[in-house]
Amino acid sequence: MKILVVRLSSLGDILHLFPAISDLRRRHPDADIHWLVEPAFAEVAGWHQGVNKVIPVPLRAHKKTWWKIPTLLSELKKQLRSENYDIVLDAQGLLKSALLARLAGKPIWGLNAASARESLAAKFYRRTASIPKGLHVIDKNRQLVAQLFGIDTSDPADYGLTQFRQRLQQTALPEALAEATAQPCLVLLHGTTWNSKYWPESSWKELIALLTAQGWRCLLPWGNEPERQRAERLQAVGGENAVILPRLKLTELMGVLLRARGFVSVESGIGHLAAAIDLPGVMLHGPTDPAYSGILGKSCVHLTSGMDCTPCFRRDCPKIAAPDEAPPCQLLITPQQVWRQSIALAGVNEGELPR
Repeated sequence: MKILVVRLSSLGDILHLFPAISDLRRRHPDADIHWLVEPAFAEVAGWHQGVNKVIPVPLRAHKKTWWKIPTLLSELKKQLRSENYDIVLDAQGLLKSALLARLAGKPIWGLNAASARESLAAKFYRRTASIPKGLHVIDKNRQLVAQLFGIDTSDPADYGLTQFRQRLQQTALPEALAEATAQPCLVLLHGTTWNSKYWPESSWKELIALLTAQGWRCLLPWGNEPERQRAERLQAVGGENAVILPRLKLTELMGVLLRARGFVSVESGIGHLAAAIDLPGVMLHGPTDPAYSGILGKSCVHLTSGMDCTPCFRRDCPKIAAPDEAPPCQLLITPQQVWRQSIALAGVNEGELPR
């Protein structure tokens, strides 16, 4: 059996699909599974040990050169049809993903109109699944493949990243990163794409002061210019025990995380990935709900504010007057809470030096 999975983005959503891919691989161990995805996430999709081939489709890159899209789609159609798939699984449930799935010229399976994010997408599907509302996103994806492929999903979720983690462990870090992780350290993942998900900079500074006073080294990665500038401001609090990392590829950052004693993260794709490979960490949920979208790794603690208005799942908080103000739900997650959870996960008691 040859299966094309369509899930174009984003990092967190791709990780949420990994357990369903593992279920599919367990049910069809000899299947040839391909994944159609945006180039920015192609590397991550290929980390799943059950995926045989990743096919990038750069739709986002063509937003400003829209006149090139017909040529892109024509070439993609030829490529997909040459693969001669048996089934195309649209795991995204959007009109965009359904139209791309249709290019393969084979039966498309997906969510029914009541379950898909865009109900019109279901008109393109030969077979559909009805998924109850309110499920965790991972359970929703697992139910999708369970219903369509007749799979038993009673086993615990498997992210299919065992081989990826082993490769990370066997690959030596560059000298500068090896030096940064030589003493007990925590990685602070402060970047995200939603304004409402940012933990206040003052909270990060207080957390760094607590950690560095106890002898911890705080590692500060960044992925764009605003994050680099924030990392510089945070580093000033921790002095020599706060280290700004160079701009890293995702695989390099995962190698650093694997060698750290833990991480603290706003809800972000990188934080989810760290939790998925079962690294100890603390994830901060302001407007979101870990029971709906959290990567529930055995070693990850999820903190929420408990405010009545949460989870709101809004990119921008309606309770603040200016964009630079901190959402109330983020202010209620205190640095002391995060510090205590972090050192507990690292196996250190309050007042002890890291070992």
